[in-house]
Amino acid sequence: MDINKTDKEKLKWFFKRYIYTGKKYLVLIIVLIFIGSLVANISPYLYGKMLDSITLGDMDLLFKIIILYFFITLFTNLLSILEGYIGQVVNFKLSKNAQIELFDKMIRMRTLAYNKYETGEFISRLNGDTDSIVSFGINFITSILHIIVNIAVSLYFVITISIRLSSVAIFYIPATFLVTYIARKYFKELAERGKKFSDEYFSFQNEIFSNNTGIKSFRLEDKINNKYKSYINKEFKLLRRSIHLGNIIQLAHSLITVISSLYVIYLSALLIKDGILTIGLMVSFNTYINKLFSAISQVFNINISLQEVAVSLNRIIEVMSEDSEVGNKAIYEKEEKPVLECVDIAFTYDHEKENVLNNMDISIDRFGLYSIVGSNGCGKSTFAKLLIRLYDVEKGSICINEKNYSELPYDSIRSYITYVQKEEFFFNDTIINNIRLADESLKEEDIKDMCKKVGLDEFIKALPEGYRTIIGEGGSTLSSGQKQKLSIVRALLRDTPIYIFDEITANLDGKAEKDIIRIMKEYSKKSIILLISHKISSIMESDKIFVFGDGKIIDSGEHDYLSENNHIYQELFENRNVNMPLKGAEEIGG
Repeated sequence: MDINKTDKEKLKWFFKRYIYTGKKYLVLIIVLIFIGSLVANISPYLYGKMLDSITLGDMDLLFKIIILYFFITLFTNLLSILEGYIGQVVNFKLSKNAQIELFDKMIRMRTLAYNKYETGEFISRLNGDTDSIVSFGINFITSILHIIVNIAVSLYFVITISIRLSSVAIFYIPATFLVTYIARKYFKELAERGKKFSDEYFSFQNEIFSNNTGIKSFRLEDKINNKYKSYINKEFKLLRRSIHLGNIIQLAHSLITVISSLYVIYLSALLIKDGILTIGLMVSFNTYINKLFSAISQVFNINISLQEVAVSLNRIIEVMSEDSEVGNKAIYEKEEKPVLECVDIAFTYDHEKENVLNNMDISIDRFGLYSIVGSNGCGKSTFAKLLIRLYDVEKGSICINEKNYSELPYDSIRSYITYVQKEEFFFNDTIINNIRLADESLKEEDIKDMCKKVGLDEFIKALPEGYRTIIGEGGSTLSSGQKQKLSIVRALLRDTPIYIFDEITANLDGKAEKDIIRIMKEYSKKSIILLISHKISSIMESDKIFVFGDGKIIDSGEHDYLSENNHIYQELFENRNVNMPLKGAEEIGG
């Protein structure tokens, strides 16, 4: 859907895509509403007849009308209950269908597009905007039928009872339209401000709950509380604005209704005095004219609600219009010996003017352990993200086995390459389920064997539930070193031809680091392993080391060659004793 389309075109698109899918249930609701509204509109007429039968003293007629009135009321209430139940079920299903599609779009969004949004924006649009639009759509369909039936029936009885009294509509309808027309622009503006606030508010909450340890470490609780209070104050100002606007509209409508009602009462009195109208008919007329006015008000209220819905709709379509990674799901056939080749590649982020990578070439045509080093911000991690196609190169080409990335589906590339990022990711689930994210069919014995290799098995067995211990949100119950080891286990169990590890030994002690590098060397006999690291003890055993600088590879070779011949490499690792592992996780930039 084009974001530049009109609000009417966007609404039509949304209805067709999400609302009309439940047309069978909607037709049933419409039938129930039609029958219920039609029957319910007989009640005011019967009520007026009851009053007239009391005035005439006709008790037999009164009794018959009371019985009929009772059964009509019972019938309409039962229909209303059934309609309400079906309506809520349909609203839930259609809303969740829309959320599922929007959620899928969000998680498949191209990384450059994804990074434009804050977490709170996604949460707000996913949970708030979809619900409000679907609810409006269903209410619109059901309300329109109510309105049509009520207007048609009420208008018939109003004109039938008294044409002179019906003249009140000449004042009521244009006055109500004028108030609504003036108000709708303010409601839309308020809705836009409210949605923007929700985005910021949810993003703030997510940020705070994700950084609780840092907040406590720097004693920021009071500062954060004050900021939270400022959000509450903003929310209160929006609420107060909404209440004021609502009260003004309500007051205007009340004045219009009161004036109209007083006119009807006064004119009715004159007609009753002249014997043209009975009290029962006056009561019936008042009921029908109020139904008519209520139906007309609903039309104008829908117009106001439409302004608010248009804001939500624009926000959803903005996300749906973003570039997505959805494509051919076919898995690329793996070669026995992968060849990775980058030719003259260049890349820059949207917010930067200079290229992060510039005319860079690299070719790897055999198994082995390869390392990438360079100063902070030289493009090492960006290069890794290009290799798994989180971003697309702006110039040049990346190929696997002579197949250009532009011709390969995302799934194919990522089934061929395993990437372990700096920031470990874990779900609030068991250890074994987090490892099986690599492959759901993994056997437990294979998982345990790999954990033994990296030195995790004894620790896991000592836990209360062993491999079925829940590790908390983001693996919060594990140490940073344990999380890195678990990430390595999960990655290696994928058994892919190419691995990219970004700072995977940063939080490991000397012995653990040595063990991991030994495992890497073992796996490098049957795969390409790219290791991004700032620790000389992690890269010394590499078959080849690539030195990044100025957005390109400025030199490459083994450790001994680079330490003697490349000044940038020397500066990166100066004052390091390269003959022994470093203590802890010494770094030279992020």
